[in-house]
Amino acid sequence: MIEIIQDHNLTDWLNYCTENDSTLFSHLQRWSRILASTYDLSAFFLLARSGSTNTITGILPLLLFAPPGGQRRLISLPYTDSAGILADSEEIQRRLLETALDLTETLGAAHLELRQHDRLAWTTPSDPWVYTEHSFKISLKRALPETTAELWKTLPAKVRNQVRKARNAGCVSHIGGSELLADFYAIFSENMRDLGSPVHDFRLFQKALAMDAPRAWCVLISCRNIPAAGAIVLEHDRTLFNPWASSLRCFRPDCPNMLLYWAMLSHAVDRNCRWFDFGRSSPGSSTARFKMQWDAEIHPLFWHVFSKQPHDWQPTHESLVNENWKNLSLDLSRQQGPALRRWISL
Repeated sequence: MIEIIQDHNLTDWLNYCTENDSTLFSHLQRWSRILASTYDLSAFFLLARSGSTNTITGILPLLLFAPPGGQRRLISLPYTDSAGILADSEEIQRRLLETALDLTETLGAAHLELRQHDRLAWTTPSDPWVYTEHSFKISLKRALPETTAELWKTLPAKVRNQVRKARNAGCVSHIGGSELLADFYAIFSENMRDLGSPVHDFRLFQKALAMDAPRAWCVLISCRNIPAAGAIVLEHDRTLFNPWASSLRCFRPDCPNMLLYWAMLSHAVDRNCRWFDFGRSSPGSSTARFKMQWDAEIHPLFWHVFSKQPHDWQPTHESLVNENWKNLSLDLSRQQGPALRRWISL
């Protein structure tokens, strides 16, 4: 039996996520609800239940992404590297996918998009659906030792020297919650403007830091008492995830970004995490190379798209970069950015 839930949180959903080794923080209902409430999106939670015991045997969180004048899409999940189907068997995975396709049709959406770390066992629905697998992004992760002393020894000499350089330049790390958020957002929004990308809504980070599951922290690096780099990290199932990190260009000679990543990795070890997830990157990019110097390993990301014929969606249809955005004032980019970022699903 497949249920579609919209209006309430389920304890057994959380229990299923806790007991499933493949769960990501993005599978938790709380995460979908934060995204939905920040950007006024409709959330749908698909549950597969055992007919004999009524226990959950599979889940799929979905958000309806419906930009004005654009294609309606049902996504698991926008603004997120990976979520998708969790299921106890290939048969349950198939039933969840079929239900999601039926829901896509009911909502009048052009396609269903599942962002996952793995391939789907069943990808042959009937007309009008056409299936395409996209793997244009990668995830980077590293296993963690039991102590920060061991962690330090695993790092290349160049990385250790740059962390020392940051400290010698007067950079200091801080780990906390909402009290650090204003400084983080000032850094993050300026960096996004400099990259030509509209910034996320401040409320998204407020809500993330207020969560109890997944637990979130703000990591901040100040350089000579000036905020220079920052990140948001989320912990789930002994993995610390880093979806957002930024540093200010004017401080690059002092390497605050290197101290930032050392602070995040150290925090993960102190929390007894076994993995650190650096987030997604484009293969071969400078961002990917930066993460790999921290001993990160490449893991594929699969975005499974089921489109109505003859519609052919491509990931390149969306972009976070707009060269004209770099010319805006900081105040204007912060005012106008969230309304634009709302309709960029990346």
